[in-house]
Amino acid sequence: MFASFNPGHVGITVSLSEGLALAGRHGFGGYDAQLATLRDEVAAQGAAAVRDQFLDHGLRIGAWNLPFLPYRVTEAEWRDWLGKLPPLLAGARALGALRAGMWILPGSDERGFDDNFAFHIARFQPVARLLADHGVRLGLEFIGPETALRKFRHPFIRSVAAMLQLARAIGPNCGLLLDAWHWHCAGGTREDLRGLTRDLLVHVHVDDAPAGVPRAELIDNRRKLPCTTGVIDIDGFMQALADAGYDGPVTAEPFDPEVSALPAEESAARTARTTRAAVARAVRSAERAR
Repeated sequence: MFASFNPGHVGITVSLSEGLALAGRHGFGGYDAQLATLRDEVAAQGAAAVRDQFLDHGLRIGAWNLPFLPYRVTEAEWRDWLGKLPPLLAGARALGALRAGMWILPGSDERGFDDNFAFHIARFQPVARLLADHGVRLGLEFIGPETALRKFRHPFIRSVAAMLQLARAIGPNCGLLLDAWHWHCAGGTREDLRGLTRDLLVHVHVDDAPAGVPRAELIDNRRKLPCTTGVIDIDGFMQALADAGYDGPVTAEPFDPEVSALPAEESAARTARTTRAAVARAVRSAERAR
């Protein structure tokens, strides 16, 4: 696995070339770019030239998010997106950008659990098939904070096991976008991560939680960079990824106003240092036992 950089997660707005240079300067191993950006760059320069930009900075291509929320658009808008996706995906395939992600809300005001489960299958299956046609895997992310759950009338998925059940129901190219923050906020344990395999893991986010805040009161956009407060069990989280044989990008997603307020170079430097520290915790069980 490798430390990947998403500048938007730490309040940095840059072009692809600027972002790649920033990531390269600070020792990241990969870079997460959005799907439309990749499509535009391939159209303007050609896939080979874009791949060379990544390589010139010592970077691998990380992951990207779906450009729309399949569960939050109208039927007509959803069908429209099904038509828009293939040209976008062609650019991703040409670059080997084959890891996609999308978060799933932890509840609904309109649908009970079973109806919402069926609704998500209906909305995501055609999307997953389009991604599969282009060799892309889709990781689904559950939202952990109780403060987010309380906003909804009907609870939905907030665990590794339940999200894997939904992913399997959607399609064989569907797995997890696993976030240490959401795992922690939902009361996740090391046991919840036992048995994960590389084919079930598409993308990983790492974060830490502010000290002194009860778990039930953690708020989604008030996080910390990984390995900075020690609140989240990042050792157990990363060791589980190592045991699973995960080989993909690990991206910090702190959404921390203090980090976002820093100059871009300092923000990137801190993010690189803490993300690499998290990746360094990924030691297999067999190696720990020596």
